[in-house]
Amino acid sequence: MRTIFLLSFRQRDELAAAVSRGGWRTVAARRRDGLDRRVAASAARVVLIDARGAADEGLEATRMIAAAAAAAGRALLVLVSRGDAALLDAFHDAGATQFLASPMREAELHAAIRFAERYADRVSGGGQVAEESAPEPLGWRYDRRQRSLQLTPTLRDVLQVPAGSTASAVLRGLPSDLRPLLALSLRRLGMEGATAFAHDLPGIGRVVQHLQRDPRTGRIHALVEPLGAAPDASAALRELFPRRTRSLVALAQDLPAALAAGEVEVLFQPQVSLASDTITGVEALARWRHARLGEVGAAALLAAAAHAGQSVVLSAYLQERAFALAAAWPPALAGLRVAINVTAEDLATTNFATTLLARIDAAGLQRSRVTVEVTESGLIENRVEAASVLSALRAAGCRTAIDDFGTGYSSLSYLSALPLDYLKLDKSMTQALEGGERERIVALSVLELARSLGLGVVAEGVETEAQRLLLAAEGCELYQGWLCAPPLDSAALCALVQAA
Repeated sequence: MRTIFLLSFRQRDELAAAVSRGGWRTVAARRRDGLDRRVAASAARVVLIDARGAADEGLEATRMIAAAAAAAGRALLVLVSRGDAALLDAFHDAGATQFLASPMREAELHAAIRFAERYADRVSGGGQVAEESAPEPLGWRYDRRQRSLQLTPTLRDVLQVPAGSTASAVLRGLPSDLRPLLALSLRRLGMEGATAFAHDLPGIGRVVQHLQRDPRTGRIHALVEPLGAAPDASAALRELFPRRTRSLVALAQDLPAALAAGEVEVLFQPQVSLASDTITGVEALARWRHARLGEVGAAALLAAAAHAGQSVVLSAYLQERAFALAAAWPPALAGLRVAINVTAEDLATTNFATTLLARIDAAGLQRSRVTVEVTESGLIENRVEAASVLSALRAAGCRTAIDDFGTGYSSLSYLSALPLDYLKLDKSMTQALEGGERERIVALSVLELARSLGLGVVAEGVETEAQRLLLAAEGCELYQGWLCAPPLDSAALCALVQAA
């Protein structure tokens, strides 16, 4: 599903609904503040500026975004009232590539968007928009020119096969035991962005393949973890996967030096009140700017830390870094809550509550601004001890939450065993709100369960206005996702909050 970024000063929700009915995913805004950054984050190939009843604002927004849109190969479609037709030359000079005059039928709106998409395809060479484009699906499609099923570029990249490889030829070439693993991995990557499976590689033996999808570019990174003592695993892996494969062993070896050099940084993704549409908090997220490999995402970073036995060390680094950054924020951000992740290993560490509170105090941050999110991807073996740790943190003024609810271990039992303030709805459940009936029922049931337990809900992975409206209608308190912004550094976060 392709994304349309739309800016409408008067009719945002109505226009977003009309575009969505045409089969597009929408990222919608009412204000032009930070427009170029928000458009880039949306990965949209078509920017729709609704200047109906707001000609001056629309013209200024067009001027603001035109240069960046042209450089990235985006189409810039403006909607104007027929009474403002005299301004069409001004919109043209400002950089608009298409226009549509209102009143118009919905079918005409959909047709105009399709024309704009074709324009974007042509100016960008028929491919995706620069490095920020919406990722291709992991699969195959019929190519009329070659008269065969061709793998999408993203899947070709995962499998390391040349362009022109047919789906049937690739599948026939895979070992039979890998075919179901590949199918499962593609499904998981589409929903969650990361997955892993084990299989045998010639000359190495049993390995675990970690696949991670970069949400900004759609690129897939494969990390291979040998199990056991392969004498020359690195050389064998380079021969088998010569291009973009990264050895988890190598990442694990690089991690201590990366922490010392500050290559691992903390970004902040806003959490937005559904009632007031204001940013009230952030979640601290990790990114590794590897000196040689470029950006390594959180999933690969955590996997490397676990392989190196550095999970607790990494957690301490990220927590201290997040607290220090938040404590140094300007007054515009002083009211934001800061959510940090703690793992099952953290909770099992002796005197963890005392240690974490000392880190908060050392940074000069108010304890009441901190939310401790327990990641549900790891099994908490001693729930009594974990409950004691969380109770101590709550008593000291922090809030507590269960992160990624619905994806890990024993979700329901965690709700009854742990003292919590919030439940963070995993992005797969957020997306289920727009899915089939059964998926929607499950997601709504979780929201109702949280209400019954007196827990607040933060919905993760919100990407569309339709999702935001559904969550608001169901009484969800906060949302987090690319509809507002991707993870940001402190300067970008400050600019976003001040522009709101």
